[in-house]
Amino acid sequence: VPPGEGVVEHTITSDGFFELETQPDKVVVVGAGYIAVELAGVLNALGSQVRLVVRKSQALRDFDPDISKFLDREMVNAGIQIHRNTGGVLRVEEVHGKKTVFCVDNLTVIDGADVVLMAPGRVPMTDIPNVEGLGLSTVGVKQRPSKHIVVDDYQNTSVDNIFAIGDVCGIVELTPMAIAAGRRLADRVFGGQAPMKASYELVPTVVFSHPPIGTVGLTEPQAMAKYGPE
Repeated sequence: VPPGEGVVEHTITSDGFFELETQPDKVVVVGAGYIAVELAGVLNALGSQVRLVVRKSQALRDFDPDISKFLDREMVNAGIQIHRNTGGVLRVEEVHGKKTVFCVDNLTVIDGADVVLMAPGRVPMTDIPNVEGLGLSTVGVKQRPSKHIVVDDYQNTSVDNIFAIGDVCGIVELTPMAIAAGRRLADRVFGGQAPMKASYELVPTVVFSHPPIGTVGLTEPQAMAKYGPE
């Protein structure tokens, strides 16, 4: 959960979504990724009034523009109100059980919410005590400002014989991709298959939005950057 006055006290995460005992009449969903889009769609389909708050212009910005723009239109057509370019949530207040969300842009204020669901993405578990004890910084394992561990194509970190796979690397944050990378790493380290490595180039992914979307390979901007506009 990102910092902000009243955010921890008056909001829930995707874990809390599954603990809801009654359907909320009005929900504010904060985030622009898979979970935010999927849960916004579920709640809207069930009949809740849904407000989706995104920091920038739209959700799923890393998808191909044709796909993300299509889904954006469909969510709006389905009745989801999208608050764009908000900069994120500044603070959340609660009075008599109703929440009011104030955004960083100082323009967006959403009141009367029964539930505020925060789904802005998760920070890698490298700064949580059960992993912090590994002493990554002590031994020289490099991390990006986002806390993701820096690895090469073979899952090697900056320290010999220390490897990292999965979401903690921040490359492709999908469970099947982590499994594939782990298998290739095991083949190379323990199976004597020296050149084995996972390919991150053609990874299929699906978002269970309303309607569902899926993609594989490069987006159009990525293809143009790699191969040129022609």
